[in-house]
Amino acid sequence: MNSTPGPDVEMPDSIQFPLEQLEAVEAFEQFLKEPSNGPARQRVISSLANIGGQDVKRVTWNILGRLFTDEVSHQINWKGVHNKKPFSRMATKTLLFSAVRKNVVTRSATDAEVTKHAIRWFNLAADQAARRRVPPPSTPPPE
Repeated sequence: MNSTPGPDVEMPDSIQFPLEQLEAVEAFEQFLKEPSNGPARQRVISSLANIGGQDVKRVTWNILGRLFTDEVSHQINWKGVHNKKPFSRMATKTLLFSAVRKNVVTRSATDAEVTKHAIRWFNLAADQAARRRVPPPSTPPPE
């Protein structure tokens, strides 16, 4: 796979997937924006592209699920409304588009397709995070 060994650039130890806190998201954003991290960014894209799925929706959702915990995804949405982090303006959005297109199955995915599925994923992730915080109804013990 690696025909020519490049410089040994690794992700910082502080960045582990899935990103569990907004601070980790911020650190990852800074990592992505740093030009000298280009080779490492490409390795992240390749790694995420290998997650797989049978169509654009599944590949997009699988990658987002690998990137963010439910708790973090609940604090992000596409436009940043309700004081949430705007995914549409994050460097991670560009990373997602690249990873989806690097996947063999979804190589021809359009920005519009990936955007549509990402918006839906964040909406549903917020719903799931809210549902998990509600304790299940207690059933009375049998008499």
